[in-house]
Amino acid sequence: MKDTSPSYRCKVSSENSRASLKLGWKTYPVQVFEISRDSFSVRVPLAIAKRVSIGSEPKLLYQEMLWKVLCTQKWVGENQLVELEFQQVAELTPPKVVFQSVGATARQVQAIPRDNTLAVATVVAFILMVLILPAWGGQWGTSDAICTAVQTVWDTLGQMVGLKRST
Repeated sequence: MKDTSPSYRCKVSSENSRASLKLGWKTYPVQVFEISRDSFSVRVPLAIAKRVSIGSEPKLLYQEMLWKVLCTQKWVGENQLVELEFQQVAELTPPKVVFQSVGATARQVQAIPRDNTLAVATVVAFILMVLILPAWGGQWGTSDAICTAVQTVWDTLGQMVGLKRST
């Protein structure tokens, strides 16, 4: 059992009313004046309305979305325009698939600006490690002043944390 309720109809402003109705091979400009969650109300000139019969299934392009629609009602409106009621049958808009190469990064918006402090500190620490570690091993040796300063900082940190270092 299909439980349906009538849809709320919304008026469409004139700025947003442009649409195209595809009948066979030809496309005609139309105006959408009301929409609901499952239907469109469209105004067309009499010449175009003669080509649409109740029960036909043309295609409607509205706001960059292509719909297969079913004509359910047809009546003469104001200013020699005919008002057509279309029920949505299927959405025919193809999905937009963006292909990227393996190494490409997605274009994302950053809400928080980047802080490079951690990256710079890591690079500086790596350079100091490359310069000092060979001296600790006693193999190549670098500046004794740098080694002494790093050793003093290391010992001080060890004492602050509570580690006793035996020398």
